[in-house]
Amino acid sequence: MFLTYRRYQAVNRLRNTVLAASVQVGMANVLSPSDRNGNGVIDDADRRLPISERFFTGGSASLRGFSFQEAGPRVAAPFCTFGPQPFPVANTNPPPAFLPPCGTFRDQKGNPVTVNPFTVPIGGNAMAVVNLEARVGLTRDIQAVPFYDGGNVFDRARDLFHPGRCDAGRDPNLCQKWTHTVGLGFRLKTPLGSLGVDYGYLLNPPEFRIPQFGGGTAIQRLRRGQINFRFGQTF
Repeated sequence: MFLTYRRYQAVNRLRNTVLAASVQVGMANVLSPSDRNGNGVIDDADRRLPISERFFTGGSASLRGFSFQEAGPRVAAPFCTFGPQPFPVANTNPPPAFLPPCGTFRDQKGNPVTVNPFTVPIGGNAMAVVNLEARVGLTRDIQAVPFYDGGNVFDRARDLFHPGRCDAGRDPNLCQKWTHTVGLGFRLKTPLGSLGVDYGYLLNPPEFRIPQFGGGTAIQRLRRGQINFRFGQTF
């Protein structure tokens, strides 16, 4: 299910201002999940939609505090080692033994190196996005646009109703909170259409835990500021 509602209201007495609002809500579930990962149980990974069918959001037309489609749950990658071969003697930062083997990573000189995991967005089974903005006319061709964006992508549909709650034993990188972005943009009317630039400031940037090869866990916090360019005015 995917629902969209948009509303535009002109306020001519306030410098020809247009108040614009957009609400998007999406939810989906796998009706008959199967043991796709072969671990003998039906877990959250089996209930997750194929990646081509998951919800993604973030960027100039949705949550402007994020880069394009980078909101929501994340996983650590590459979640592997570079095989059974021994590490160079000079390498004092070997990967943990629980990581499965994968290909060898090499530097520009061809020497084997380790790659500490980083996070990548994987989308989710639910999404909610709220956009509110005021398009204030400064001149005939230029508008200033203060805005608020709220929402996120959620791993499970029921997470949409309990954002931020994480059950015991669940990967915290999959438990996402409702995010809040405020910002300011400008629109320029051209013969080809409206050109715009927005600066979004993420008030509560998500944090993600990443296992490190040297032991321990690093915390990655997404950056607060994001600049987005857009062609067109509508959400």
